[in-house]
This record gives sequence, C-alpha cells and structure tokens, in this order.
Amino acid sequence: MAQGKQKFKAQPGAKKTHQAKLKGPRKGGRTIAPKKARVVQQQKLKNGLEVAIRNKIEQEVTHRASHSLHKKLSLVKGAERKDPPGAPRPGGSSSK
Repeated sequence: MAQGKQKFKAQPGAKKTHQAKLKGPRKGGRTIAPKKARVVQQQKLKNGLEVAIRNKIEQEVTHRASHSLHKKLSLVKGAERKDPPGAPRPGGSSSK
C-alpha cells in the first residue's frame, strides 16, 4: 500500500479563494461611504446652497452689466449635448 494521501483533482463546483488581481490603478474617484445619514443630508444641503448662491451672484452680475451698457446684453449659453462627454463628435480632428 502507498504511504501518502491520495491527491484529488479539484471538483467542478469548488470556488477559488483567490481572485485575479487587477493590474494598474482603477478608474474613477475614491469615495468613502459615510457612517451617518445626517452627514449625507448636510452635504446635499450644502451643495444645493452653494449652487443657489453661485446662480444668484451670476444673475446679479449680468443684471448690473446689462444696465451699465447702452445696448442690451445678450448671453450665449452652450448648446446642450445629448451625447455622453467622452463620445467622439462629428467633424473633430483625428490623428492618423
């Protein structure tokens, strides 16, 4: 009789304990989930207030600028894109 234990092949249903390691850095920002929901609510409120204040200041500046000029001030806003920001645009330059 053989003195060692028998070697068995891996069973098809067995799971691997080690996952394949990703090489290089991962994409995207790193965020740590807050432990308290109240902190999340405060951050949302703070961001909303910052946006509102910025918009109000922008309106006041354009209002003052339009009154100081003898012509009517016309604002040009960028066209809204339906494409995602990373999508290639038609007519763009391409390197060969």
